[in-house]
Amino acid sequence: MNKSTHAPSNTNPETSTSDSWESRIQSAATFMGLSTKEVEVGLKELGVEKNLSGLEFLSDEEVTPFGDIRKIFGDDKKIPLAKVRMAMKYLRGPKDSNKTDTLDPEMIELKNKYGIKIKMENVDPAELLEYYHPERPNHPVSTALKKRFGNKPIIVFKPDSKKVDVDETANYISDLEQGFPEQETVEVDGVLVRVYPVGQIPNKMVDEDPLFPGRPLKRERSIVNRANWNNIDEETRKFCRIVVEMEEIDTDDKFAIREILKLASKGISELRKVYPDSDLEYRERKQKDDLPKLHLSLQEVNGNSNNNPFGIANRQY
Repeated sequence: MNKSTHAPSNTNPETSTSDSWESRIQSAATFMGLSTKEVEVGLKELGVEKNLSGLEFLSDEEVTPFGDIRKIFGDDKKIPLAKVRMAMKYLRGPKDSNKTDTLDPEMIELKNKYGIKIKMENVDPAELLEYYHPERPNHPVSTALKKRFGNKPIIVFKPDSKKVDVDETANYISDLEQGFPEQETVEVDGVLVRVYPVGQIPNKMVDEDPLFPGRPLKRERSIVNRANWNNIDEETRKFCRIVVEMEEIDTDDKFAIREILKLASKGISELRKVYPDSDLEYRERKQKDDLPKLHLSLQEVNGNSNNNPFGIANRQY
């Protein structure tokens, strides 16, 4: 193991003048006494890599929670918890590292329009709506709207669409500021639509964990046991769900879960050999077009998990 013996060049990550993947990894590696390669390999297990939005993922506490980092480096590599906590600060980077003002053309446009030092939350919401992207909860505009309105529903979408109706949203916000009561629904083009809080998208669908009903996959990984389903096709995933429904495995048995994941990675034909009863059920249901859907709406997920759709279940693997 190639352990570094030098202290991190910057002892306060929040005031770092150099925020790059290399600088974060080097500082964290030095503090934990690991090589940079070991740190990168550990992060890769979490789906965090330099060329795949690595800095953004590290900066986002929801995408890369401390518990996951602790599991990789504290539990698996036996690094003391205090060192892991400090290394996490280096991995997170500066507090505003997830804000991409200097790279985002829209933010450059806003800064040029209102001044480089303007606080987004002080800009007229109607002016921000054009730059609002509900699928980007950490975007500066989303953050500004969230600070101003919290969880109050203010966003109006076009009927049967995930596209924000900027004019109707601006009108609704204007009504609120004039003292009109809040509404759960408004009329758009003669059609009644719901009003949503900042960051929510109507009927947004996510993939469901094949082995754990009601639990979503997060970037193709299980939030229960971090199993990677990225290279497992949809039909094989549906077969796995039927194995669970037929009670041919116990999802609390970590060995059984690992074995079915190994088989699934080889394809549905391997599963059929081991689970003949499920194979029969699968073929009969396929003929009736009644296979599991394995998709969840975020609203459904929120309802099942106390508004914590990506929380980790109380299972140990």
